[in-house]
Amino acid sequence: MRSRVFSLTMAIIGILAALGPVFVGAQSPNTYTSIIVTDILAGAPVVGGTFTTDVQVSITNSATPEVGIMGVEVWLPFDSTVVVVDDFDDNPANGTQVEVKNGFFDGNLVIGANEVIIGGMPATAPPACVAAGACVHIAVSHTGGSGPITDKTGTVATIAWAALATGSPNIEIAMVPPGVPPGSVLSDPDGQPITINSTAVPSITVTAAGTIQGVVLRQGTQTNHANTETVGITVDGGVAATAATAADGSFSLTVPTRGTYTISASYPGYLQAQKDSVYVVGTNVSIGSTRLVGGDVNGDNCINILDIVSIIGKFGMTGLPSTDPEDINDDGTIDILDLTIAAGNFTRCGPTAWTP
Repeated sequence: MRSRVFSLTMAIIGILAALGPVFVGAQSPNTYTSIIVTDILAGAPVVGGTFTTDVQVSITNSATPEVGIMGVEVWLPFDSTVVVVDDFDDNPANGTQVEVKNGFFDGNLVIGANEVIIGGMPATAPPACVAAGACVHIAVSHTGGSGPITDKTGTVATIAWAALATGSPNIEIAMVPPGVPPGSVLSDPDGQPITINSTAVPSITVTAAGTIQGVVLRQGTQTNHANTETVGITVDGGVAATAATAADGSFSLTVPTRGTYTISASYPGYLQAQKDSVYVVGTNVSIGSTRLVGGDVNGDNCINILDIVSIIGKFGMTGLPSTDPEDINDDGTIDILDLTIAAGNFTRCGPTAWTP
């Protein structure tokens, strides 16, 4: 009996084989594509501030022949009561609202759309844009370069967002539902759409602004302590805010509330100073004052014989710009005052503690 069943099974398989190929189960895609809105690259999502994100496209191939992307169209709905797009060239009338980049494409960019639409959506806008009432619309291809892109992840645009109110900006990537106007599309050289396998958008929340305030003085400088760079760094290493000191050394960094930051201060010719674990819970936090230690001429955050030799090599020179690191005290002359500052701090390294 078992022999008869086996023979019948083999006969059926033979008939199917003669009719054509048999496919069993779903096949994994030989080409995988993604559209990605990156996490915040610069700035901070605080009311009154700006922050930037990139729009990236990715494709990997194991298909034969390889599938190549020749065109990208992206629709990004957003909540315009929370954020708006900070116009790239400060001219909203010229159709250049975001910065389209050579990052994914590498030839001469051909831009079909670069617009921010708020209200009055065109008939071609996807339903998600109509529902949101606001959308970024980018369409770009290229000529020359490497032609269709087959294996690459790269940036097609950078968007600067201006935060208006607290809450989620609800940034999305509008896709193409069946039977409705088009959404985001990847196109091959023949004008045929390529399946978009995944999308990714970070979770962003705009918060009320807080400030971190302090004072940075520079050793040897008598009056003008301006232009020391201060930076607020988040726990994951991102830059939340930057500010330059005023003439009296004071600064104010605007950061999101309810965050922990590292504050650093740096100036040419000086060791970096750093304040760790600054927790902002209210609107204003003061971290007091610090004094930068002079003598780090080559910017390696240590004061050693290389710095001393560099000062001696320019000893007696006058009329120098304030940015010259050998002129530590910014008086326009490299003299014994600069040399003794460096010699007195010999072997010290930064970052130094945030102390007066």
